[in-house]
Amino acid sequence: MRFLIASLTLAACALMGSTTVQAEETAPAASMKPTYIIKTSKGEIALELDAEKAPGTVLNFDTYVTDGFYNGTIFHRVIPNFMIQGGGFTPDEKQKKDGLRSPVVNEWRNGLKNVRGSIAMARIGRRPDSATAQFFINLKDNTTLDKPNDGAAYCVFGTVTDGMEVVDEIAAVPTIAKGAFGGREKANPVEPVLIETITVVTPLDTEAAKARQTIAAEEIAKAEQEAKEAAKKAAMAEVEDFVAAKEKELGAKREVTDSGLISIVMKPGTGTVKPTAKDKATVHYTGTFLDGKEFDSSRRPGREPFEVNLSGGVIQGWLEGLKLMTEGERRLFIIPPALGYGEAGAGGSIPPNSWLVFDVEMLKIN
Repeated sequence: MRFLIASLTLAACALMGSTTVQAEETAPAASMKPTYIIKTSKGEIALELDAEKAPGTVLNFDTYVTDGFYNGTIFHRVIPNFMIQGGGFTPDEKQKKDGLRSPVVNEWRNGLKNVRGSIAMARIGRRPDSATAQFFINLKDNTTLDKPNDGAAYCVFGTVTDGMEVVDEIAAVPTIAKGAFGGREKANPVEPVLIETITVVTPLDTEAAKARQTIAAEEIAKAEQEAKEAAKKAAMAEVEDFVAAKEKELGAKREVTDSGLISIVMKPGTGTVKPTAKDKATVHYTGTFLDGKEFDSSRRPGREPFEVNLSGGVIQGWLEGLKLMTEGERRLFIIPPALGYGEAGAGGSIPPNSWLVFDVEMLKIN
């Protein structure tokens, strides 16, 4: 009986052979966990991204992929036991600018961590929202990148699901320092490691990602505001403790201007005239943070007293504080960020939003 059924089935198939239509392959459904293949000159790396937690970042990356921006770029920065970075330069060591988009908002508070195999956005230090196309893959758990040391951490937006052996092979290539990449670190591959293509496997649900991005933007704004308020509150508590301790140490009371400058007289002056904006003043000074760490001083060996033009050229806290002093006076300035270097900070020596302490002695009013 089984043989008869089988024969009939084969016969039916034979009769239908000329009209049978093969089923078309079904395209994968759009997802908030899109997947991609990075084809490199060393092999393939599979990625899964998370548009639920980093919607704007994933939308940004997906746009670069679909535009073909990454094709033909290189991994230009390779640091063993740290990360490999690419997506921004071509093999001739030129930055790829054609097709470069505006920076993306840093979604670093999304809970994703810079662990081995995670993919994150590269950006400029002290500029949290400066990421464009370049990305990096972590070679180990880089916990320091999860800390907001310059106002923000580094945003992770996905993970390597296959091909970490390829990532490790890229990490092992010989490197040298190449001036074309603007740095002195020995991190640039001797021979280019090419990103041949990045292709979509499972497409991103762009509409859902955009909707999630709107919600995430509100969450980011709220979190940033709360963080600023908390930091300001903590800073003010630290300032109050510092000033109270100095008042006790010096046996003098603070003076506070309308703008928020705090000063304490350390030694009374011998003169009676205070400088105006038309004058110059010759001073000795030492600048520290609230924790006592010194960042500058005219009292260091080989340095000379500093002449200040009170019409400008120095921070506002100095201009206000010096006009309170007479010749021979020594005064402590506790300067809030708004009268110092503000949210920008000053180079690598003074972080953003720093309170500054200056021990200033008025030597001469010119």
